[in-house]
Amino acid sequence: MRKLLGATTNVEGWAHYTEQMMLDQGYGQPGAGAKDERESKFLRLGQLQDALLRNARFIVGIQMHTGKMSYEEATDFFQKEGYQSKESAFVETKRGTSDPTYLYYTLGKLEIMKLRADIEKKQGAAFSLQEFHDNFLRQGMPPIKIVREAMLGDNSPVL
Repeated sequence: MRKLLGATTNVEGWAHYTEQMMLDQGYGQPGAGAKDERESKFLRLGQLQDALLRNARFIVGIQMHTGKMSYEEATDFFQKEGYQSKESAFVETKRGTSDPTYLYYTLGKLEIMKLRADIEKKQGAAFSLQEFHDNFLRQGMPPIKIVREAMLGDNSPVL
């Protein structure tokens, strides 16, 4: 399971990292994927809403599977903190009872963002986002810990 989680963290994390990164880099601005400012704001709002749901999954997954959150508390959390409808909160909580790894989307994204920040700090002005992405993808999809070791040449923490 650990190897699967690592690889899944990489795959799912990459998907959600790129979703945010593209908007951060200007995609969705008027003339670059959006027809006007209103549509641009809706793209960002949608990305943030999806990220918030994944963050809520991250917290609920850990809390429920460590016995620190009940089913009812998890449903309430999704509604109040994740801004989900009662029906969606119920579905998300039910999923969380059988899938403790539904946090890997956020975990992978955070690990990739930290790797990028660490490489950017190490390279300074020489940092290239395209080179970072090319090098990251060249590694394949092993656990991000292994990708970090290959790209940074050290055993620094993933988070």
